Amino acid sequence: MKNATAGAFDKVTSTIVDANVTTLITASILIWLGTGPVKGFGITLAIGICASIFCALVVTRFMIDFLVHGAGVSKILGLELLTEKKIDFFKFRKPAFIASWALVLAGAASVVIHHDNILGKDFTGGDEMTISYSERVESDAITQVLEENELGDITVNYQNLIGEDREILKIQTPFDQARPILEILQGAFPEAGLEQAGINQIGASISKTIQWNALLSVLAALVGILLYVALRFEVGYGVGAVVATIHDVLMTIGIFVLCGEIGLFVSGQFTAPMLAAILMIVGYSINDTIVAFDRIREELELNPGTDLRSIINLAINRVFSRTLLTSITTLLAATSLYVFGAGVINDLAFIFIIGILTGTFSSIFIASPIFFWWHQGDRRHVEERQLMPKRYEWESQKEA
Repeated sequence: MKNATAGAFDKVTSTIVDANVTTLITASILIWLGTGPVKGFGITLAIGICASIFCALVVTRFMIDFLVHGAGVSKILGLELLTEKKIDFFKFRKPAFIASWALVLAGAASVVIHHDNILGKDFTGGDEMTISYSERVESDAITQVLEENELGDITVNYQNLIGEDREILKIQTPFDQARPILEILQGAFPEAGLEQAGINQIGASISKTIQWNALLSVLAALVGILLYVALRFEVGYGVGAVVATIHDVLMTIGIFVLCGEIGLFVSGQFTAPMLAAILMIVGYSINDTIVAFDRIREELELNPGTDLRSIINLAINRVFSRTLLTSITTLLAATSLYVFGAGVINDLAFIFIIGILTGTFSSIFIASPIFFWWHQGDRRHVEERQLMPKRYEWESQKEA
């Protein structure tokens, strides 16, 4: 057991580092090129990655060593949750590839067609009305009335006035919508005595500059990921990782807009938190893909006589249970946010859920097939293009 735990940590260290370094590249570029909330998200992401690496390599190792060496535990996990499967994933690669990109195109078309209606007030600006009242109405009740009337992206919050012992209600709406919305609220809550105390127009918190900086940051991050993966693995791995990441971002945005247009699950409007959620998908997608690629690289070394298709299938089957367990645990948190949240929290959680599902899907049916096609299905094509070609023991003995 002691040798098993030591060997396990030695094997997974490079995978953990590679998976997190690629995400750290994304965070660093967001900090470097981003502004406003984009830069703030990059800083938060970088801190989270560093904490994650520390916990995975130091805290977890300490706890396992304590249990095994100190407490004398002889079995860490008594129940094998998911046994290793023997699924021919490559048999489904073409229909899965075509279906997923068809969905991406449908989503892209929806974005183009409805582009005037999908940007929230964080991107477009709007009205901000201050409302006085004689009886306080809970924010949840106001939000429910607004949702029932399908009034779009509206922010409701109470503020305490500095130096005064009283509270005011503020609502932020699209341009020229504040007064009609106040009339609806007055009709819904006549006993509250809602009256306009002031109104002004506010600019977009996510300006055109921030939007372009976010786009530039993502593109630069993709280039950084391609270069790092090409250096650590090989160019084909880098191409597969970048294509899978682009696929995940486009599919998540497309599904979000499509569901919003048919009134299913989400509003379909982009706000500042949505921008952070989409940037998060970039990090999650590459993390999942790197784990699969690291296993493919290892299987290529362990099985010198096996063809590339069989190697990829073997690698995916061996990381499949790990991928599912990671996705399920992350999905539990995202689903809880969706079930118990409201308004923009629902949209944020929905983006997380779709991003997790597409990230898992793409590591199997997008990244790996792209890697396979890049090398024309020939494992020697992979080995010849590595910066440091592998030499097998049997080759050395033959030369001697």
